[in-house]
Amino acid sequence: MANENVKVQGIDEGAYEMNRAWGTIAMLISATGMGLVPLFSRWATRTDMFDGTAGLNAGDSVGALMAVGRMTMGFIFFVILLFATHKVGTFKKMKVTPAIILGGVMIGLSLACYVTATLLTTVANSVLFIYTGPVIMIVLAAIFRHEKISLLQGICIIAVIIGTLFGNNIMGFTENGFEISFSLEMSTPDYPQKGIGDIFGLLSGVFYGSSMFFNLYRKDADTTARGVWNFLAAALAALVVTLTMDFLGQSGVVPSNWALNLHLTPFNLIGAVLLWIFSGAVALGMLLVAGRNLPAADYGCIAYWEVPVALFVGLVVFGEALTVNTIIGGILIIGGGAVPAVKGIIEGNRHSKEVEIRENLSEKIAAAEAEENQR
Repeated sequence: MANENVKVQGIDEGAYEMNRAWGTIAMLISATGMGLVPLFSRWATRTDMFDGTAGLNAGDSVGALMAVGRMTMGFIFFVILLFATHKVGTFKKMKVTPAIILGGVMIGLSLACYVTATLLTTVANSVLFIYTGPVIMIVLAAIFRHEKISLLQGICIIAVIIGTLFGNNIMGFTENGFEISFSLEMSTPDYPQKGIGDIFGLLSGVFYGSSMFFNLYRKDADTTARGVWNFLAAALAALVVTLTMDFLGQSGVVPSNWALNLHLTPFNLIGAVLLWIFSGAVALGMLLVAGRNLPAADYGCIAYWEVPVALFVGLVVFGEALTVNTIIGGILIIGGGAVPAVKGIIEGNRHSKEVEIRENLSEKIAAAEAEENQR
């Protein structure tokens, strides 16, 4: 992993040279778009965008429906891109494998659960719970792909794990001093369904990590062609979650507020469109680019940039006060994610210079040989 460009080869992958500098930039763009999901999702669904106690202009399954919109917009965007870049032939020739489809299915399930979590629990909990995902992905990659984790990357991973525990108040400081507690609040005045929201948040993390893991396969697949399949599979998976929640709500198996019951306003629809475009097509498209160009550990660590973005939204837009534990967690998460990002950019610039030097040297040698042959 010392070089910026790393050749990846496997039974079903062929050979592909990863561009870590581009992968780092793509991951930062993706994480920023993902971090804005709580802003757009609440805008798109709440009766009063800034007051959660006023309720939603729909049932609780509207979060999963918003995820369907995100995935569908991504699918449309990549289909247009497919024709604009003249890659229809590439799309037809590309071998579709279970890894490609499962990567899409898992991200669809993850984001259906995540958007639901942003509506039912705090921004801090929803975003920090989903980021159990990269840790799961790194562990899966180490087990099944035998990817080594460097000492620096290991330290960064530990930092973000500890930061996540602080952010969720599982570990931290109270009036009694430092404590570790696994008792999470199931309901608060602002979030009466906080417990359910936290469960959706944890599920989003499991599915997110699984999606990132499957995206590590088939790096030889063209990003645009793969994106079409990924977004189609993701949209269908999110739709299944939406219909299942709606059915359970209408049948009385779960509380009736799970039923869809849509009555969105024009203001809500503006937020929905912003969610679908920027946090959908752009953010998730860049996630595919990053998955193709970054090793598992860097991919997972840099993804944590979403956390400070979301926490900023929770604090500034929705007035969710940051506790001492949340601040400590945020510092650890930002630090753990920033180090690989900076390292990747520095190595990318260094590699570009090395490539330029090699190319110039090769040209000079070729010119000298041609001159010698003429003699």
